Amino acid sequence: GLPPSSRRRPPSVQGALPSAPMRTDGSRENLLGILPDSSSSRYDRLPGSAPAAAGGPNGVNGSPRTSRSGLAALVEFADNYFGVSARGSTVATEVRAGCIAWMTMSYIMVVNPVILCKAATAADPLASESVMTATALSAAFGSLCAGLIGDAPLGLMPGMGLNAYFAFGICHTFGVTWQEAFSCCFVSGALLTGLAVMGVCNFVVSTVLSEHLKKAITVAIGVFQALIGFQVMGLVVASPDTLVTLGDLHWSDHQLYLALAGFCLISAMLVVGEIHGALLIGIWAMAICAWCVGLAEPPAGLVSMPRFDSSFAVSFDAWAPGSGKLPAMLIGSLVMLFVALFDLAGVQYGLMGIAGLLRDGGVPRSTSIFASAGLGTMAGALLGTSPVIIANESSAGIVEGAKTGLMAIVVAILFFLSAFIGPLLSAVPHVATAVPLVLIGAFMMAPCRGIDWDNLRVAIPSFLTMTVVPFTYSIHTGIIAGILMDGFLTLSSKPCSAPKDMATPTKAVEVAPEVGTPRRLASPKLERRLSTPHMSLAAISSTDAKAESAKQLLAQLIAAAPVQAPYNSPGLPLGPLDEAEARREEALRRALEAYIDGH
Repeated sequence: GLPPSSRRRPPSVQGALPSAPMRTDGSRENLLGILPDSSSSRYDRLPGSAPAAAGGPNGVNGSPRTSRSGLAALVEFADNYFGVSARGSTVATEVRAGCIAWMTMSYIMVVNPVILCKAATAADPLASESVMTATALSAAFGSLCAGLIGDAPLGLMPGMGLNAYFAFGICHTFGVTWQEAFSCCFVSGALLTGLAVMGVCNFVVSTVLSEHLKKAITVAIGVFQALIGFQVMGLVVASPDTLVTLGDLHWSDHQLYLALAGFCLISAMLVVGEIHGALLIGIWAMAICAWCVGLAEPPAGLVSMPRFDSSFAVSFDAWAPGSGKLPAMLIGSLVMLFVALFDLAGVQYGLMGIAGLLRDGGVPRSTSIFASAGLGTMAGALLGTSPVIIANESSAGIVEGAKTGLMAIVVAILFFLSAFIGPLLSAVPHVATAVPLVLIGAFMMAPCRGIDWDNLRVAIPSFLTMTVVPFTYSIHTGIIAGILMDGFLTLSSKPCSAPKDMATPTKAVEVAPEVGTPRRLASPKLERRLSTPHMSLAAISSTDAKAESAKQLLAQLIAAAPVQAPYNSPGLPLGPLDEAEARREEALRRALEAYIDGH
């Protein structure tokens, strides 16, 4: 069997015992050979271990450091700072995922100015080029905060829906100028940041959002994204009779067939080839084809200087006491605040669930994520754009394998550069970025399995959320509808009919199995993880190397002696064969826990 010191593996173990010979000087390389990602990660250090020594020409215990290039040192720093390896990812995966997420998000630089400029008048114009710059820089700042503060694989950008409310719900309805409307954005961002720091956001979310609603929100966002993608592709169009209907399938609609060809290409790369970066390849392939056949104008240039015509034009004059516009300012700010709050709550839970990063049913560092959106909204208001929220399109990077804030940093860098490459991004046809939205919607359907559809107390609010979001073209409307119905059923139902996922957790009691009944793994941790609907999505990022390492680790532990007393029930003595089976079961359980925690 294994020596006692190696039987209990920390959760961060990513592979099996090393095949390379161990050094005899007790140096740190021995530890790194077994735990390659335990050096100095902020979140995943070994219990009781000290951080790696910094600086100096020598390593630990005087062993000389290997000279490394600047790029290799930067990669190692990013790995350690964000705990990339500890979460089962790689720096290359995070960078590639960031590029894919940015590509699917970059459409906002073209669409957002079109919507916000409708808030302007002929006498008081709003330059679209300036809005494009503000959109890129606010997305860069918000994503940077989400990466550095929240350490989450989430890209932030001005939200669709909120920009429409800015133009039509505030400027047109209340008759305020776009400069005054930007003050509503700033105030809502400041309130969101303050409430997040005080913990109010987490309290509201944990109080009003039950587990089944969180799962339903994830599915609803996936359906909503697919609807948007189908609409942009031209496969679904408006109808005065049936609200929506099938688009024109005539061969003359070349854009639709380009989208369908791209859909098949990306699907084949994902399913058959399992190609990393399939979404990014598909986007650029469709864009190049559109340019070549004349479906879209090729870029007139690559680089242009950003414009700041509307930056720092925000006006707080309407907030003066006694101002006739003060009620409109208060209503506009509060509506933006609550829309952003519930949108952020639902989207971050859904996306972090897809990444397999939920902890005890909640989002780790969610306070920092809320605060990042608030800070991004304040910066966006000063630069001249609408509130910043988490981009649903971040799921493209997460599906690619992103698990850390490094992906958000990559998105931030690319959005900053986007302020200078507006002509190139403007030339990418919308249909090229619409196809990934449909495919990502398929990835977000898995949480349906975690909803108890046989329990109407759970099924009705969940179904309402899933359907209202796409049918009203509004995420926050569906979330609010689900919350209201959930609250109504809670008040009107008997205590005994509370949904299972809202029941108070009780400590599991081991019950002796009946004779002839196969044993279950007595591990609450495995029960929780293996029953989650996101388990299948978390497995997308696994590689052959990880699987092989897991097999080696399992082989070592199955052959090992038990580290604890085997499973036994009072009154049911175990024979030699049963005891051996119990030992193998215990070893297998520990191996699965280590592997799952590490990924």
